[in-house]
Amino acid sequence: MYNDHITLNMITPTNDTIIGCARKHELPMWDLSTLPLAVQFDVLVVACFPNRLSESILDRAQYASVNIHPSKLPEYRGPTPLFWQLRDGLSVVGVTLHHMTSTIDSGDIVSQTEIELPLGISGPEANRLLSKSGADLLLKAVQNHIFDRKPQIGKGSYQSCPTSKDWHIPTSWPVIRAFNFIRGVTDWGIPFTLTTEADSLSVRSATGFTYDKSTVGCKRINKHGQHEVGFSDGWLQF
Repeated sequence: MYNDHITLNMITPTNDTIIGCARKHELPMWDLSTLPLAVQFDVLVVACFPNRLSESILDRAQYASVNIHPSKLPEYRGPTPLFWQLRDGLSVVGVTLHHMTSTIDSGDIVSQTEIELPLGISGPEANRLLSKSGADLLLKAVQNHIFDRKPQIGKGSYQSCPTSKDWHIPTSWPVIRAFNFIRGVTDWGIPFTLTTEADSLSVRSATGFTYDKSTVGCKRINKHGQHEVGFSDGWLQF
């Protein structure tokens, strides 16, 4: 979406990335640090890009410089919005196409949509659904040559990258919240700590759950030979 150019920065080339697509279609590519001054854009598009672009870059776009962000802004600004939406127990998450400014994820909104995540969806699959929805928002704006500017309403929220404490899961949570969170971020490869007032348990995955009367924080082996721990309204198998 850049006047038939692709601009890159620190992306590993594989066949299913934007670099792979650019090579397939023989589009020129540049690193931002070597981007020629003469290059101008019709539309500059960013998605899941970890660095802030300078205003001198943003101003090169004739129509708009936009970002596809996987939350319903102004909520869940920051670098890992899907992680925090899953941790907070959301089953419906958002996608926003918005104008970029010098302030992270705070520019005017072009359009938004929501997605209901299937039960126990993995992080990669959730990202694919979010990417598809974001691409649909972008294509509609490009095809119609309309990049609306609706101010973000409210203070919103910002979350940085998770720290070690954010992988701790209280067993006072509803069991479905724990199940969806674990399934959604297992691909990070970081163990989870299930915590009670008196004990803790390290797990790396969740295989299922059952709604049933439980003892919060109790660890046991059920009649099917599965290890499980009690949450507020059921048992989590791992």
